[in-house]
Amino acid sequence: MSGPAIAARGALRGCVQSAVGLYRCAVLTVLTGAIPASCAAVAYFGTGYALSWSAQLNAPLAVRVLAAAGEVAMGIFWAVIVGGLALRIGNRRLSRAARTLAGRWLGLRLEVRYPPPPAVTQMSTGFWWNGHEYHRTAREARQQAEMQHNSPSDPQYRRDALWTGVSTLTVLPSAALPLLGLAFGIDLTLQPGLRAWGAALIVASLVIAPFAWRVFGPVAAAFLGRSPHSRIDELTTIQADMTQTQAAELERIERGLHDGAQARIVALGMAMGAAEHLIDTDPAAAKPILAEARASAVAALEELRDFVRGINPPVLAERGLVDAVRALALDAPVPVTVRSTLPFRPERPVEAAVYFSVAELLANVAKHARATAARVDLGYDGQAVTASVADDGHGGAEPTAGSGLTGIERRIAAFGGRLEVDSPAGGPTRITLAVPCALS
Repeated sequence: MSGPAIAARGALRGCVQSAVGLYRCAVLTVLTGAIPASCAAVAYFGTGYALSWSAQLNAPLAVRVLAAAGEVAMGIFWAVIVGGLALRIGNRRLSRAARTLAGRWLGLRLEVRYPPPPAVTQMSTGFWWNGHEYHRTAREARQQAEMQHNSPSDPQYRRDALWTGVSTLTVLPSAALPLLGLAFGIDLTLQPGLRAWGAALIVASLVIAPFAWRVFGPVAAAFLGRSPHSRIDELTTIQADMTQTQAAELERIERGLHDGAQARIVALGMAMGAAEHLIDTDPAAAKPILAEARASAVAALEELRDFVRGINPPVLAERGLVDAVRALALDAPVPVTVRSTLPFRPERPVEAAVYFSVAELLANVAKHARATAARVDLGYDGQAVTASVADDGHGGAEPTAGSGLTGIERRIAAFGGRLEVDSPAGGPTRITLAVPCALS
């Protein structure tokens, strides 16, 4: 290849790198400058508006200085309020966007696990418990849970806020520098006598653009990852969730026994007492009562079997996870195909967690997906048992507060598991869970 061709190719590569650098600088400027810009705008206009109150004040200098200080403090106060609201609303979204860019541009894998909001549970007293306090209605309990969830008490919230502050001082000025240089350079080229300076500034901005945004890499790696104490806080949250879930499950069992089998057994006792009084005086009248009592005993026994099956299905204990899931598929209202590559049975607690999670997912398919078919894939990747439930429904599944997906996420989080949801609007949906486990 000739020298001019090599030079032309190098110039073209340089232009492409400059264009990419300017684009990434612009994206990072918007991303890291959104919250600071909103605070600065409120502080500027708020302070200017407040200073207008004493602009015509005819008073001694000390009084005017005191009034001006109060007005400036008022502007700063409103800027802090707006900054706090902006952090509550946009901090997590901006941090997630920054992690996506770090992965796409730099190949950084910054995995952060935000704890799901507490589930809302109705207690036997009629009040609703959201993990923090009791409320009269489910809506009120859910709203308070959301506010408690996205607050400075969350370690990852504080970590994201730290990223916002550090990136404002590092990434923002570095990324904005070539953009400002390019803008000022263009402005100078439009003024007579300053075109050479403008051209030099434009060239300098284009040269530094491919490098200016790269400060984003080390800052993102240092401040966009998981909080050092997040695992401890995560385990504490899981422990609290498990305690709450256990209490709710005990209440469900108590309510089920009280309203079901216990009521039938009480009715059975009353029927037997009536038959006992009639057996000597009117045996003919006692026979239908005894027949009805026997039918009630059979029904009570069947209810108890169904109830116990929901707590610990016999097929799961006797035949294992794969056959238990196949039994679920046979009972599902939607045709379900089950495929398995599990070489052995998982540990019993993991097996139960995966089974009930798959049962919940298949129930969601039947109730919400409007699907015509579903598929369950069970496997083992060497470190974790995986279960994937896919359907051809309308999609749109999200692990929102109080949903079944959030409950599944909480169940497998106790084992260090994770849940991945791929459910675009219009479908199809594929939900995969993985629970760490060593197969024996």
